[in-house]
Amino acid sequence: MFDIDLRQALVAFLSIVISLTVHEFAHAFVADRLGDPTPRQHGRLTLNPMVLFRAHVFGALIIPIIGALQGFLVGWAATPVNPSKVRRDITVRKADFLITIAGPVSNVLLAIVSLGLYGGMLLLSRSWPGVLDPLVQLSALLVMANLFLAALNMLPIPPLDGFTVFRTIWPESRAIAFLQQYSLILLILFFYKGGELFRPVIWVAHQGLSAMQSLVL
Repeated sequence: MFDIDLRQALVAFLSIVISLTVHEFAHAFVADRLGDPTPRQHGRLTLNPMVLFRAHVFGALIIPIIGALQGFLVGWAATPVNPSKVRRDITVRKADFLITIAGPVSNVLLAIVSLGLYGGMLLLSRSWPGVLDPLVQLSALLVMANLFLAALNMLPIPPLDGFTVFRTIWPESRAIAFLQQYSLILLILFFYKGGELFRPVIWVAHQGLSAMQSLVL
């Protein structure tokens, strides 16, 4: 028989969805600020996760549900942007870099905010034992999910953000063609050995949460 804690699964699902939504909104927001009308035309300048669900049913809804039930935080989506349509006072290459890096940066910032929220929820839970447990768990999982999502997206493998960042910084690199040609193989290898690669990320998240817990309790 399946032994699933539905409340815990719901909290995990929310952590994934919130992280994805903020990540994609950051891409759309920066593109819009730089003059690219594409995200606005597609209705992507929003923090409403239903927009992602409709656009990416599998990556933004089904996979997060499966992940939440199985105990892993994963999901994906994409935001339509066109760096060639930005203002003339900024190069396409620079716009591409800024739009792309905005996603991972937003996740790092949300992880920091979530860590502060975690500390606040722990303090409040001393007055209302048990009542705020879902919010304590959600804030902790948001730290984990956002650090993981930021690190994952900075891998220089298509179609992850890290590849675009790499391409804009070193446009003449011979590695670009290699990464494009073998992206599927590289992604499969990554997911096969991903646990080992992301142990430092998990360690950093746990250390931050432990430090906050020691600080407030």
